[in-house]
Amino acid sequence: MTPLRVMCLSNMYPGPGAPDYGAFVERMCGALGARGAEVDRVVIRTRASGRLRTPAKYIGLSARALNAARGTDVIWAHYLFPTGLIAALTGRATRTPWVVTAHGGDVANLAHPMVRRLSAPGVRGARAVICVSEWLAGRMRDEGLPPRHLHVVSMGVDEHRFVIGDRGAARARIGVPEGVPLVLAVGGLTDRKNPLGLLRAFARLRGADHPDARLAFVGDGPLADAIASGAQRLGLGAAVIRTGVVPNAGVTDWMTAADVVAQVSLVEPLGVAALEAMASGRPVVGTSIGGLREVVPDGVAGAIVDPRDEAAIAAALARMIVAPPLPAACRRAAMEHSLGHEADVVLDVLRVAAGGPA
Repeated sequence: MTPLRVMCLSNMYPGPGAPDYGAFVERMCGALGARGAEVDRVVIRTRASGRLRTPAKYIGLSARALNAARGTDVIWAHYLFPTGLIAALTGRATRTPWVVTAHGGDVANLAHPMVRRLSAPGVRGARAVICVSEWLAGRMRDEGLPPRHLHVVSMGVDEHRFVIGDRGAARARIGVPEGVPLVLAVGGLTDRKNPLGLLRAFARLRGADHPDARLAFVGDGPLADAIASGAQRLGLGAAVIRTGVVPNAGVTDWMTAADVVAQVSLVEPLGVAALEAMASGRPVVGTSIGGLREVVPDGVAGAIVDPRDEAAIAAALARMIVAPPLPAACRRAAMEHSLGHEADVVLDVLRVAAGGPA
């Protein structure tokens, strides 16, 4: 069979200065390549932005896409806008079919009339649209942009990199002592991720039955200073660890070392960090708002809580520390969304969109 030629079009992709930037896109491209597809990556590898830089980035991306599309079977765009619009313009100019994957923030932005109008060509002309969760698919319908052919497929978790490992060895590598409960949060330090709410919940946990517990924030963002000052104000001091941005490969040690991973975002379209935690055999305390509950079975591999209820977050963290689910149960839940499984589904969608057999 002739290899399927896929042009991956993304405004997020890891680069030298941003190793975690769109790492989920990079992993999926690699998995498609391992399945025989020829993947041409037409991507933006930097977070750099500004009044002049941002338009220049997308003009350059559009020009490269137009050139690359002439040798491809199907365009696979990530995010409804602006990348979905670029896919539509490129696809129409070169008569190349396209598929768009919606990830979360792009669907939330449909509430703005101008963004919705600019997103419509990419959605309505696509051979298929992929949403990373059922919840996100529902949001698209609610915003008045129901695709003709909709598939729900997560970006998957790398089942070979995130495994049940040696907790003691991982703690030695990252400098966390044995015997102290470790709560882990992985992701950007932004309002949506709710790190300050988690910090206050952690203070409750420490003030109750776990005075020696520690909380690690792996990631960076605009709330980094607020977390530092909040930790001092709450008397947490060295109990709160901030690593800044960690290369994606380095996250595995933190997952292995943790007792529980918290993802208590104010909204979470899916939650790749939760899948990585469960694949590592670690339970998750996750948000009830969004699609996370679709991948974290409550009571089996963690607990689903209201992210605005700090007492409930603290109580769930305590339960996971005292009576965690079996690591094997957590991993089984994650494997329903393994990268290998999800890549097979994405490849089928792309092949059909390109006009080939299912």
